[in-house]
Amino acid sequence: MIVRYFKAKILVFALFFIGIATGILIANFYTTHVAGARDTTNSQDRAQRAQRDINKFYDYLGLDPTQREEVHKIGEETRREFRELRKETRPRFQAIQEKSREKIRALLNDEQRKKYDEFRRKMDERRQNHDRDSKNGGAPGPDHSW
Repeated sequence: MIVRYFKAKILVFALFFIGIATGILIANFYTTHVAGARDTTNSQDRAQRAQRDINKFYDYLGLDPTQREEVHKIGEETRREFRELRKETRPRFQAIQEKSREKIRALLNDEQRKKYDEFRRKMDERRQNHDRDSKNGGAPGPDHSW
């Protein structure tokens, strides 16, 4: 009887310990691989990862050094063209965005307008920080225009 009681205590303790260990492992995995991945990834890491992926693509296609250089030049030219296009379209995009925001503000009462303005301010700050971090100069997406 005492042996059975002792075994039950050990089993409960073991299950409790396994639960704690599992929780710690899951939390650690989440922190380092999921939540931390966004925070700790800087532009240099992204650039290195992008170059590694490009090299894998080149290897997959079996490109020789001359072809790699030509594909690289095409990619750079395309990026320049996209940057220029963004410069041309950004003012129009921003005008449409501002027009829709003014229409929304006109519908709101004073209290709602204050909340909306605070929400917009926070979203705009977040977007500016993201654009600055990504260094791509991309215009904000249309799904966040309001």
